[in-house]
Order: sequence, then structure tokens, then C-alpha cells
Amino acid sequence: MDAEINELCKMEDWQVNHPVLTRDATGPCYCSCSCLAFGTMVQEGGGSFKAIETFVRGDAVMAAGTALRWRPRPVVFSGGTTGVSRQKYTVLVRYADTAIAVTSDHLFLLAGEERVLKRADRLTTEDFLVSPEGEPVAVKGVHIGDYLAGFHHVAASSKEPVGEDLEGHLLNTNGVVSADYLVQLTAHSSDVAGFRAAANEALPVVGSAEYVSRYGPASLQAPELPAGFTDNSPIKVSSADVADDSLGNTFIPAEATRVTIPEHACSFLPPDLAEAKKATPKRRFNDPMAREWVEALIKHHRAFYPAVTYHLDWASDEVNAYAWVENGVRHVDLKGGLVRDATLELQGIAVVLAHELAHHYGGEPTGSSGLSCEGQADYRGVRNIMRQAWFGDFYFTMVEPGIAQMAAFFGVPNSPTAPGGSAGCAHPQGACRIATYHAAVSLAGKPACAS
Repeated sequence: MDAEINELCKMEDWQVNHPVLTRDATGPCYCSCSCLAFGTMVQEGGGSFKAIETFVRGDAVMAAGTALRWRPRPVVFSGGTTGVSRQKYTVLVRYADTAIAVTSDHLFLLAGEERVLKRADRLTTEDFLVSPEGEPVAVKGVHIGDYLAGFHHVAASSKEPVGEDLEGHLLNTNGVVSADYLVQLTAHSSDVAGFRAAANEALPVVGSAEYVSRYGPASLQAPELPAGFTDNSPIKVSSADVADDSLGNTFIPAEATRVTIPEHACSFLPPDLAEAKKATPKRRFNDPMAREWVEALIKHHRAFYPAVTYHLDWASDEVNAYAWVENGVRHVDLKGGLVRDATLELQGIAVVLAHELAHHYGGEPTGSSGLSCEGQADYRGVRNIMRQAWFGDFYFTMVEPGIAQMAAFFGVPNSPTAPGGSAGCAHPQGACRIATYHAAVSLAGKPACAS
């Protein structure tokens, strides 16, 4: 199905890792039409170098196996994006006096007695890549972020199953050895020579909280490039978020997309609970599904509430969401740690988003910020916002599993029975919040514990 998926992704301008639903019983497939950023120099069959996107089927490319015996091989497949797009989870690897930008799942050959492959999004500064001559190449930096560029891939030699020695499927990519597209496709579904999927999956993802804890925060920050780097490289680095897709080959580090929250903002969770929730299980940092869920929800709700500026602070590991007004502009921000929480899926995140919108549109009572109080936002979010956004029975399709996910998130029973007490304008306890959601669905009035 890969060729059809790639064509669909190109037609709809979906980036790599966008989920594509099929009837395949194994679950959603993903757009996978790239490996190397436009401008990456790859050695062609005559010994010179040319950009990856210029290769076409029938060209000769220099290829080898793990023994690194190089010879010209035919390009049997060539494909990729049609132009500049914003590629999420791009990994920028620095080595020698240069760098290479690749998709998260691109496979590099590592130095050592047993030459093995490793995913780009699991590389560390303790790793050594391999030069075409077999010499170790120290990794000086590994960074993750968004990249404004086209991406392309090629498969060499043949479309037959990859051999244990990877013969004919390793390429010289900008002075280091990495695998072609056929190896990458094989690794998506099974172990392949020199690559063990389970072992790679067990490693922390570049940019994740675990990775930062082990190796420091540099993976989220802009790389330190040597003087004159851009003279011989197409890669540019921006220290701030860039929305202009005309600025091709621009790397935007994850930290540049961080959103600063003003002190007067309303939060979905109180600070102590938000801090405690950092320790709960999370999806991996570059999980495509969670990010697509949120971006789809934002796009959907923007049609109903266009006056709000929506933010997804994916790079943050904070487990929270916020609403505020600044200079007359309404804002809603969802933090990466919350939307990656393992208990929440599309429907649960929709409940959170509805809560934040209800801070703006939920009415009295309001707090010192002028936005609706927490219990009011819980109630009006499910009663009003979600009914507005989800037509007819789609409301129940979203809200019922959403409440169940929120009960798991708060660690309380999914019960409509309201506990006693009153939170005033502050955050109600978890059991009260679940009872409030149920009351909103049943149009039973806001419980006293949320008042």
C-alpha cells in the first residue's frame, strides 16, 4: 500500500507520520514519503555527489553492504514530497564539520565490531557513525524539531528482500553511511539485518523527558554550528518559530516553539497535581497520533470559535492546559505532557479543549482574570462547547469515552455521583469534575461541589 499512501499524502499535503486509516487489521498506516531532506548530498554511481531529490529511477547510486565494498547500483525506486513542507520530528545530526537532517525513523550504520543500524531519533552523542571508508565518526550533537524542506528517499539495487549483510542497500549520505528506503520499510514491520526494532524502541526518544534527563537539554535547543557552516550546507537554523514555508531548509528546534504562559492564565490542573502527573506514563515524544489528534481538534474548533488563538506546546513536558486573554486576544494552549499522557486519546483531549474554551465562553461565575471559574468551565465545556462542536450523535461519540478517559486521568471512578463540599472558583476534586461532566451531559444542572 505504500505507493498509494505516498500519493494520498502528497495530494493532501500531509507531512511524514500523518496517520492514514485503512482496513488493515494492524492499525493505521502513516505517511512515510521521505528520509533525507532536500539538498542532502548522496554519492552517485560515477563517484561524484548530487542532491537526494535529483535521483530518478534508473540512475546509478554508489551502494554497499556492511562490508562497505562500494559499487554502482541502479536506483529502483525514488519518491518524496513535491516541495517545501513543515516536517515534524526532524532529527538534525551534527558530526565532523557538517550536519544532516533526516526523518525520525531514518537508519544510520554505527561503528563497532558488529556494525548495526540505529534510528535517528535514538542517536546520542555517545554514538559513532561510520564513514564510507569504515572510520568511526563521532556524533557531536543530536537535535529534534521541525524542518522546512522537501524530503526524499531512494531504494537501490532491487526490491527483493534485504539480505543479512545489507548488500546494495547502504548509501553514502553526506559522508556517513545510512540505509536506503527498502531497509527502512522493512524495519517498520520487522527486524532487519543489523537492526532490532524492540531494542531501538526501548531507547529514549530524542527530546523526551527521559532523554533530556540522561543527556541534557541540548536536543531541544538550536545546534551550535561551526563558523562558515552555511557556506557549504543548505541547512539554516532559526532560533524562533517560523511559519513561512518559503524559507526552505530551515531547522526550527523544539525549544523555539515553546509557549510562555502569563501568570494570570487559568490552568486545567492546579500546580501540585500537574507536577505529580509528570511521573505518569506518556506516549513517546515523537508519537504522531497524539499530535495529529490535537491539531485536528484545533482545526475543527477554530471553525466554531475563530476569535481564539490556539497553541499546541508540543515540546513541553508540562501536564496542563491554559486559557488567558492578553492585549484583547483570547488564547488557549495545550501542553505536550498533557496530550501525550497515556490515559488520554482524542476524546479526552477534546474534553480538555472544551474546558479551556469554556473559560472564555462559559459565563458567570468568573474569577479575577475575568474568565469563567474552574467548575463553570468543566460544566459549560461539556454542556455547551462540545454540543456546539459535535453535531447530533457525534456529541455522545466524543463525550462518553472522553469522560471515561478523564476518570482514568484523575484516577477516580467514572461515576455521576457528586461528592460533597464546594471548590468556589478553584479546581474541584477529580470525582467532582467527573460528576460535573455527567451532569452536563444529562442537563441536570451543575453540582454544588463545582460551584
